[in-house]
Amino acid sequence: MARICSVTLFVCFAAAAASQEAGNATDATQAKASLRGAADATLSSAGTTDGACVGQFGWKHDFSQGLLSCGMRTGGAMPAAGQCMKNLQGVSESCGTCLGDLILCGRDHCVKECCYGSCPTSSMCRDCNQAHCNGPFSACAGESPP
Repeated sequence: MARICSVTLFVCFAAAAASQEAGNATDATQAKASLRGAADATLSSAGTTDGACVGQFGWKHDFSQGLLSCGMRTGGAMPAAGQCMKNLQGVSESCGTCLGDLILCGRDHCVKECCYGSCPTSSMCRDCNQAHCNGPFSACAGESPP
């Protein structure tokens, strides 16, 4: 699934680039600036979510199933994965972002160890997530994964 998502994103970016080349140079410059701005906003907001899930109820409810469900629904892409978890778990935007980033991390680092979503409770999957994703999640959420 990760390869399909990567190919799909590549095709979309390639089509957008071709469209920009055919269009106005100003549009291409504005698009690049917009993408830079979005990346900068994402990076700057990453530090503002410390403790985002502290005191929030619901984020632990059906935790693994929620992560798997939103991960599959969104291809693990942010911000969609975070929005999905926000809505599914009934938490704040910032807590949803931490949960979505956990999904993204699992997709980027542990998809093979987690059998592409079919063995999320296996020791290989849990060990991989512990090694790569639980620390950043805890730093963001102010809580450890259940």
